[in-house]
Amino acid sequence: MIEINDQWFAAEAKNDDLPVLLRGRGQLKDLVGIKSHPNLLKIRWTYTPDAKTGMPAVEEIKKMAVFEQIVFETLEKEPLAIFYSIYLHNGMKEWSAYCSDLERVNEEISGALVGHEKYPIELLVDQDPEWADYKAMLRDTGQLTD
Repeated sequence: MIEINDQWFAAEAKNDDLPVLLRGRGQLKDLVGIKSHPNLLKIRWTYTPDAKTGMPAVEEIKKMAVFEQIVFETLEKEPLAIFYSIYLHNGMKEWSAYCSDLERVNEEISGALVGHEKYPIELLVDQDPEWADYKAMLRDTGQLTD
């Protein structure tokens, strides 16, 4: 049974004078490289950024929160996916996870969103059995303790 530590940290930075916001799970080291979840899944939501802040409008933020709750609850219950970061910057929000069965992940997301408006998302998948992206996120945010 996979147990996901639901402790998140927050990190902030600036890129092109616009804020970069990141939430990450820093306490997943017992799961790093777990053979059942070798696939890196990034769910990317593009939005029209505010010209001064690069952030989404309030209504867009509300829609993102609904989407996030549905997707996390759906994919982490077995877990088909283990989310580890949420990135927001200048027109893009991206949720990153490691997942097992890509076909089931796609089916579960589609099923969970039946009856919802069409969200502006794109699913990107790559192989990352060593969880290099997760380790890089920890290193780049100063969370890597080993």
